[in-house]
Amino acid sequence: MKKYSLKNNWIETTLILLLLLVTGLNIGWYIYRYGGNSYYMTINHNSIASYPVTVPVNITQNGYAYKEVAKDKYGNKKTIELKTVADDLGPFHKGQIIKVTYNQHFGVTNYKRIKSSQVPIRAKSND
Repeated sequence: MKKYSLKNNWIETTLILLLLLVTGLNIGWYIYRYGGNSYYMTINHNSIASYPVTVPVNITQNGYAYKEVAKDKYGNKKTIELKTVADDLGPFHKGQIIKVTYNQHFGVTNYKRIKSSQVPIRAKSND
C-alpha cells in the first residue's frame, strides 16, 4: 500500500485547493452581496406610493414603495425604503410587520411578512 504524497499527486492536490478557493470566494461573495442586518418595520397607511415597473419582457406592472422607520433587535432606528411589485408580496396593508434584511452596500436584499410575536422586544418599543 502506497503512502499519499504531494509530490506524486500534485494534480489532485491542486484541484482540491482550487475547489476550496472557489468555494470560499463564492461564500464570501454571497455574504457580501446578500448579508446584512435585520430590521422590523410596521407599515403605516400613508407610506404607500405607486410607480410603474417594466419587467424584461416589456410588460409594465405597478410597483409599491414604502418608506418607514424600522428598528433592529437592539432598538436602533433606521429609515428604510422598500420597493415591491404586485406579484412579489405587495401591496402591504396598514399594520403589517415586515422583516427587512438591509445590506450597507446594496440596500434591501430580502423581506418577508412576520407576525408580531416574532418581533424582538426592543424592536417593539415605541420610544
